Amino acid sequence: MKSIARAMLGVAVAATTLAAAVELLPVGVAQAAPSVSGPDNPAVVHQAALDGSLAKTHRLISLCSGGSGNGAAKYLPADCDLSVVASSSDGAKPLAASGPVGLGPADFARAFHLPDTPGKAGTVGILAFGATPTLASDLAAYRSQYGLPACTEASGCLKIVGKDGGAPPAPLGLPILNQADEFLAMESALDVEMVSASCPECQIRVVELSPLLVIPQYAYLPAVTADAMDDGVDTAIGLGANAVSISYDIANGIQPGIATGTQAQRLHHPGVAIVAAAGDHGVQQGTMNQVWPQEVPWVIAAGGVKITSTDGGQTFTKSVWDDGNGEGNMYWSAASSCSDYIPPAVGQPASVAAYCGGHRASTDASAVATNVSIYDTYLPASGGPGGWGIAMGTSAASPYLAGLYARAGTAGVDGPNTLYAASTAGTGSIENVTTGTNMPNGAADCTKANLPTVLCVAGPGWNGPTGVGVPDGLGAF
Repeated sequence: MKSIARAMLGVAVAATTLAAAVELLPVGVAQAAPSVSGPDNPAVVHQAALDGSLAKTHRLISLCSGGSGNGAAKYLPADCDLSVVASSSDGAKPLAASGPVGLGPADFARAFHLPDTPGKAGTVGILAFGATPTLASDLAAYRSQYGLPACTEASGCLKIVGKDGGAPPAPLGLPILNQADEFLAMESALDVEMVSASCPECQIRVVELSPLLVIPQYAYLPAVTADAMDDGVDTAIGLGANAVSISYDIANGIQPGIATGTQAQRLHHPGVAIVAAAGDHGVQQGTMNQVWPQEVPWVIAAGGVKITSTDGGQTFTKSVWDDGNGEGNMYWSAASSCSDYIPPAVGQPASVAAYCGGHRASTDASAVATNVSIYDTYLPASGGPGGWGIAMGTSAASPYLAGLYARAGTAGVDGPNTLYAASTAGTGSIENVTTGTNMPNGAADCTKANLPTVLCVAGPGWNGPTGVGVPDGLGAF
């Protein structure tokens, strides 16, 4: 079984490269205006996103599939897994929309039974790579569209800084890297928008790291990148964050010590929820392919679910996020993993760790990872105006859960301890997800790899693709 840690926002990676666990769908690439009728009509697309039928009319295309010479793959020593929903009339062109076509904050609130009251006004840190000059304006457009209170730099609600708290990095400004800039910007836009969706009253602190910090990955030496990510987390906490979202992962490569050494210890911040996207390609197997920081015991690994509604968004069903095979036979689905040397997560019951021989089992809990609205206008390579699209991936789940932590308050949080406590207590604050799989052949793929089937298939209790389940209100946080 191939084990993969990949970048879902522009830099696809094999066992040792930086990955962002997101697949971004229509990104507002400059195209002709969508038709006023038919399957590309925004209302029609939104309905298909809502009921889960979008894949029947719109294929996924890759803007920079590895080895094709397209997009970022042409300029960076790695593949690229960025995919878009194509126009129904032209499968080679991304679908563009002038208004929201995916699911938004009200849909998520109903799906996860969130209270109407805003909760505590916490602060969420976002760890980002690359500069996004339009981030503040894109966030303003998203929040305005969905009736959320303004969160601006002028008011102090939004701060965008560099790794050490100073000025953020400037865009690379190199024509051959502009597309890579775009992909990184999409991730940043998704992150701040999903925090806004889960915690409208929260302040947001974005810490942008230089994209050049990914270079050590190509030498199979992830420790340098991990150190920089630790610096960014420290900066966010120093700016008041009581929850931090990380939508990137780096595989251990030939430095597995990053999961147990200084790089891991620096992420231990009791009272602060450190949430990291679990990944987007099913079971991750083997020491080299296990990913940091998701495998660190005091980090909350965020899995992904698909939410669908048959009554116009009043009620939702949940299943494992699994979009199947895309271009290049890449399998898009919520990740799970079984450490072979790391201790169990903080608060993880022995019955769960037993699936991994007493070691850390991932994922911890999940949130929405499919058909998510995103607004992004930073397109230096494409030159288009940008606009509304749809995002897929656990990179949507991580900032969403981080926002819920900040909204509920994190005084007693130490890694995923409160999630597991709520699950075992049976207080009704966690909804178990019991349907779906994150592998093409379900349980058979786990059996073939000599792994417990619970890592591949959802069912009662904890399971690899979704962890203990999804939020049912704020009680588990």
